[in-house]
Amino acid sequence: MADESIDEHFVELVSSVSHANGVFRVVLGQQIDAGTARPVMRLLIPASQLQAVLRGIADGANEIREKLQSQAAEKEGGKGDDAGAKKAAEKKPTAKK
Repeated sequence: MADESIDEHFVELVSSVSHANGVFRVVLGQQIDAGTARPVMRLLIPASQLQAVLRGIADGANEIREKLQSQAAEKEGGKGDDAGAKKAAEKKPTAKK
């Protein structure tokens, strides 16, 4: 399994999205010139899995953003501690009456 490789493609934008026969087709592309894009690959996602795939990408991006913010706050010598405490307080659920 270590010998297997995964194709990698550099993409900058979503060129198009279509749906047919229960499958979303997402064409990803690279920007060539202002307003011009070149298709790079087509991603096929079963409609039943679209929400989970999008949520997985969003969750991963949010996790990376939070780590980067935490690292930046540490580099600033703790200047971001107040913001982090405020954010943690906002996440606490409130009791319903």
